[in-house]
Amino acid sequence: MTAQKRSQNVQDTPLSVTAVSGDALVSQGINSVQELNRIDPALQIGQATGTVTTFIRGIGNPVTTSGNEASVPVYIDDVYFVRASVPFFDLVSVDRVEVLKGPQGTLFGRNASGGVISIYTKDPSQDAELEARMGYSNYETMDAKFYGNMPITDRLAANFALSWHNQDQGWGRNRKLVDQLDTSKGYQPGGDDYWKGRSLSMRGKVLWEPTDTTSVKLIGYYQNSLSQIGIYSRPFPGTVGGSPDPAHNGAGPIPNAPTPSQVLPPLSFYDVSLAEEQFSKSEGWGVSARIDQELGFADIVSITAYRKNDEVYHSSGNYSDYDWLVYDLSVIDKQFSQEFQLKSNAGSKINWILGAYYLNADGGFSPAIIDGPGQNANGIEYIEISGRQKVKSYAGFGQLTVPLGEMTNVTGGLRYTVDKVAGNGYTDVHFFPGVFGPAPFVLRAQQFDANNDFGGPLGNAIVDGDNPNASRTFKKWTYKATVDHKFTDDIMAYATYSRGYKAGTFNTLPLDQKALSPEVVDAYEIGFKTELFDRRVRFNVAGFWNDLSNPQILAQRNGLVFLKNAGSARTKGVEFDTTAVVADGLTLRFAGTYLDAKYRKFGDVDGDGGLDCASYVYSPIAPGNLDQININCSGNRMPYASKWKFSGGFTYEKGIAGAGLVNLDVNGNWSSSFNWDADNLIKEPSRFILDGAIGFTPEKWDKVQFRFWMKNITGKKYNINYYAQASGSAFSSAPGAPRTYGGELVFKF
Repeated sequence: MTAQKRSQNVQDTPLSVTAVSGDALVSQGINSVQELNRIDPALQIGQATGTVTTFIRGIGNPVTTSGNEASVPVYIDDVYFVRASVPFFDLVSVDRVEVLKGPQGTLFGRNASGGVISIYTKDPSQDAELEARMGYSNYETMDAKFYGNMPITDRLAANFALSWHNQDQGWGRNRKLVDQLDTSKGYQPGGDDYWKGRSLSMRGKVLWEPTDTTSVKLIGYYQNSLSQIGIYSRPFPGTVGGSPDPAHNGAGPIPNAPTPSQVLPPLSFYDVSLAEEQFSKSEGWGVSARIDQELGFADIVSITAYRKNDEVYHSSGNYSDYDWLVYDLSVIDKQFSQEFQLKSNAGSKINWILGAYYLNADGGFSPAIIDGPGQNANGIEYIEISGRQKVKSYAGFGQLTVPLGEMTNVTGGLRYTVDKVAGNGYTDVHFFPGVFGPAPFVLRAQQFDANNDFGGPLGNAIVDGDNPNASRTFKKWTYKATVDHKFTDDIMAYATYSRGYKAGTFNTLPLDQKALSPEVVDAYEIGFKTELFDRRVRFNVAGFWNDLSNPQILAQRNGLVFLKNAGSARTKGVEFDTTAVVADGLTLRFAGTYLDAKYRKFGDVDGDGGLDCASYVYSPIAPGNLDQININCSGNRMPYASKWKFSGGFTYEKGIAGAGLVNLDVNGNWSSSFNWDADNLIKEPSRFILDGAIGFTPEKWDKVQFRFWMKNITGKKYNINYYAQASGSAFSSAPGAPRTYGGELVFKF
């Protein structure tokens, strides 16, 4: 593993880290990043509007607004991804995945206040290899995966990986009301399939080693996807929604909507009721180049990367069978990064690394269009919102590990980061002809740019009369100090203190407020790593305590998601993992986490005398619709933070004389209930997910494998996200996958 930017045994690394090989991921049926929480209880991963939401030890935020960056970033081949779009993280041709827990503010400094997920794909080699996988599963789902590696010369090799997925049948149906003016009549039978998706991803690598001391690696990748999965589309199970209410939403009457609103009839778990389908469409590509050069006294590394992704998010704006509002969000997502490392030679007694990092990122919406009858009833053709954030980040870092005798090491790390964040945006209201004269009329309701210019007489600040500063610079030192001691070659203890930092950021939908303050995490951890019984048993345990200042959390305003600062928070807990080879071919694994994550202060954060934590109540005048209120969330549990999580399973491999090789893999994970939001109003029930797979390789066809798999064997119904639609029609969510099963034919040459 390379958690400290150099190859190192996971048991010799003085931090809590889970490292899983690509072969183990395939065996356990882990196909995407969002499934990694099934094997690591410290992880909580969701999916919303085409983006992965990542939490480690309770630290993270579920906001998927473009421009926001996660507190637990995802890296692929040492390249940081500003926006964790789902299609980029198809785990095909993976060599290994490493989950680093706790702040990584020195070596992975960019916004790694909660931890890091690092994915490493296979490098080209001199061994020719070909692997093809073809599968079919329920819900009319087809999958095809291909990996090929070819040596070209004795110093040049290339590989290529492709993954294609197409689910033609939905998990549920889009149900239409019998009578939109009388919701008590229920839904019509049938309906179009819903919760479908397709994706294509490709990745190629070229490795050139012109000399024994020089290595050049070039990487290119592409993805294209269209999916309904993970988009908030129906009322949260156990709650009710309502038809859109004109008075409650500040609009005039619209056709085919009851006045006042009516409560919607309940839906089955996987069904929706939408005027039109919602989807997230994404297409993107990227390139990177890594150069490794041995200098004799040290090694130097250069990593250069560029990535661009175009997304369109189409939403009906309410979770009911009424043509009310329509959101079309065009997402900007592009970045360039450059990293240099100068590090000691492998095997050096004193290990050190110095580095510099630069990031130039552009994210936001250009534009977001809100239209539909809900706007038209007020004489508005559509509202156009443009909000984007440009980030330039500079950092220098270093880390030094010094041995104190034969069995003890001391490690110190330091990083200095300068983040320059600039916002630019406007809100234009487009009126129909006849509202303000015979011609169409555009009112610039708000403008936000580097000159703090709100557009003259037609530009109105909508933030309490306080024009925000359109650019901010944040500067921060982050650091770590670790002591580790080996009692024997197989037993190590360590203690560490580290600081993590997530830069301040602007909200981009709309961009009309001051930038948030940075999130800072001070973390304390002690741990033991052991290998026993001739290294047939591995047992690791860690205890941790994290103090958070200004955590950045999900909030909501006028139906739009955005970030805000809470005051302070604390997470603490214990985690363990164990692996045991109990017999030839049989390996058992078991891991667990206890987590206590609470807000210490989340009342009047800004000191203006008002409560700042948002919550929601049903409107007294609009049945089934929500009103936003503010409450004191001090002492509340943090979102996405189950108190208990456990995972375990086994892998068994057995050769049968005259028949072939049988592989069996079973994995289960259980988590206690957790709160979806800081107000602790809506909870996700406890869940147990069980997966399994069996493979058979005939003795006479040893290049072919027949594999059958099943996920969510017990058919557990669970949700993967949540959103309260204030001034709208529901507490909303999207379901996780039901029971799925299929077969796969694998060819390896």
